[in-house]
Amino acid sequence: MKKYLLMACMLATAGNMIAKAPADTLTVTTLPQMHCQKCENKIKSNIRFVKGTKKIETSVDDQRVTIIYDGKKAKYEDYVAAFRKIGYEIKKK
Repeated sequence: MKKYLLMACMLATAGNMIAKAPADTLTVTTLPQMHCQKCENKIKSNIRFVKGTKKIETSVDDQRVTIIYDGKKAKYEDYVAAFRKIGYEIKKK
């Protein structure tokens, strides 16, 4: 019985250790504005290389880019630099 209780505690502890850290979200607008699918693709294909980036969503209609990232690996300044490399300035929304 003690073995089963010990195993259950070990499994519960291991499960908590495996749990993913919460991701940070950054929503920005771009200057110049996005006008088409090509603009969205340019942003997605370049910004994904910022270390820690998990997901990028773009919307031409709303003129926003939402980035889900690991805050331990990336900072706002990393995204400012990455957008600047492809000809955009960003502003937090």
